[in-house]
Amino acid sequence: MESFRIVTDAGIEYAIHVEEVTEAREELIRTLIEIDLQTFSESTFSHYTAAAFLRYGRVFLLSADDMVIGTCVCMRCWDRPNEVNIVSMGIRPGWRGRGLGQKFVLGVLDRLRSKGLRAVNLMVGDDNRRAIKLYQDVGFQPTGGENIDPRTGERFLVLRAQLHASSLTPLPSPTRD
Repeated sequence: MESFRIVTDAGIEYAIHVEEVTEAREELIRTLIEIDLQTFSESTFSHYTAAAFLRYGRVFLLSADDMVIGTCVCMRCWDRPNEVNIVSMGIRPGWRGRGLGQKFVLGVLDRLRSKGLRAVNLMVGDDNRRAIKLYQDVGFQPTGGENIDPRTGERFLVLRAQLHASSLTPLPSPTRD
């Protein structure tokens, strides 16, 4: 995904782009934790795990000009080294509902494909219809698998995207993220 421009309801124009993090800086650790807390009902990351993901995983940022408005954290699969799992993806409140989620995921998938990876997997709450639709619109398909959180009983669907050129075309969607 090349960068593109959006204009907010207030008339402010921003250049939007996706970039991969290349170093684990303290402010990025705080940003990962902050966006995670704004996205999920309970924290995914500690300071330690956020730093580990930045150092050993693949972390992508969605930025509006120089402000980070979204994060996507990926880790390589141990048993299938040509695949990654999206561990976390989120966009700050106030930036949602503008179609940025779809463009962000497409940018991440394109970068992962360019690194020779063949597939991306993720889990999403089975009641999170908006996220499920977003992921399916960019080429993720249900695998038939599901996981259940033993603490809460929450059910998660497992989705998978094959990384070839035809899977990176967004489908038209009347609902935007």
